[in-house]
Amino acid sequence: MTPRLSRSELSPTERGLRSRIVQIASGERFLRGTLSERSSKCGKPNCRCANGVGHASLYLVQSHAGRVRQLCIPKALQDPVRQAVREFQEMQRLLQEVSELEWQRFLAKKG
Repeated sequence: MTPRLSRSELSPTERGLRSRIVQIASGERFLRGTLSERSSKCGKPNCRCANGVGHASLYLVQSHAGRVRQLCIPKALQDPVRQAVREFQEMQRLLQEVSELEWQRFLAKKG
């Protein structure tokens, strides 16, 4: 394993990416998964959903141990869950960028 990098070895871009990763990981809620909006009918004959437009529901879907699991998100928690999923996706994107920079650094040392 190579020794740890010092901040002085990192470009300003990479320092910014790593800083944002730490901010998300330490201060924000993050949640892996996909949000799925669905519509369903409740079965009551006089409900508005019986005539077409169903009741909207938001589900959090993720794979876990090789299986798909789903969770219906109550309306009161939909905004925080949406934000937590966005934060996870942002952190994942940032990690991919840092990984690419490390890849390039490795290639430069190798060649």
